[in-house]
Amino acid sequence: GVHALCPATTKEFTMSEATMPEANAPEPTLNEMPEADAAKLRELGAKLDQANIKRIGSYHFAMVMGALTLWGAAEAWAQVTGWTIAQAAAVANAVIAATIVSSIIHEWGHYAGAGLSDSIAPVLNEPKNHFFMFDFKMDQNDVHQFTWMSWGGILSPWGLVILTAFFVPLSLTSGAALFATFVSKAVGASVFEVPIVRSAAKSGDPSAELTKAVKAGTLGRAGKISKGVGLAVFAVLWLAI
Repeated sequence: GVHALCPATTKEFTMSEATMPEANAPEPTLNEMPEADAAKLRELGAKLDQANIKRIGSYHFAMVMGALTLWGAAEAWAQVTGWTIAQAAAVANAVIAATIVSSIIHEWGHYAGAGLSDSIAPVLNEPKNHFFMFDFKMDQNDVHQFTWMSWGGILSPWGLVILTAFFVPLSLTSGAALFATFVSKAVGASVFEVPIVRSAAKSGDPSAELTKAVKAGTLGRAGKISKGVGLAVFAVLWLAI
């Protein structure tokens, strides 16, 4: 702030820029590079992505296995003892497990959609906030690629809902909690992301539509709707048990 207000400093900075234009020149993109150099960069990027995918995949796999094992152990404890505290622990662990698993599957669904549309989406060296694993380049991908990336994340949590309905006994209170949480997470993703995808298809500017949705508080509303739906589903299943 001080330097910006000093004319002498501003003049010196401007002259320095003028004498070294190459220092401020933008780096060439892959399309502007010689094909041989671009091919080498793409190969290096692919190898780095593979290494990062293995590392993050192992981390996410451990999270999923740990969450499901804790839920299973708590449910077994509840069935063996019949204690109320054990049943409460089973339900709580079911909600935690479903939240973790759904969040991971949601993110991998996004990544799969990005990959199927040949998007520029380098994998991060390590996951951010446990789940986020890649950087979708908004300025380098088109609307078609954004749509594929988005729908991958929107649809994948619904796959968990279907699998749980077939393979998890919903007659168990914790099983009902697991299923209801999966439904809640899937609804939340759909409520928040589907309108953005539709708006982006019309405007051609996914980044702007995402910013609008966040500023409008759509994420908070989607969270409230998803929680309400999850509680309603659990209540219906619990009454039916």
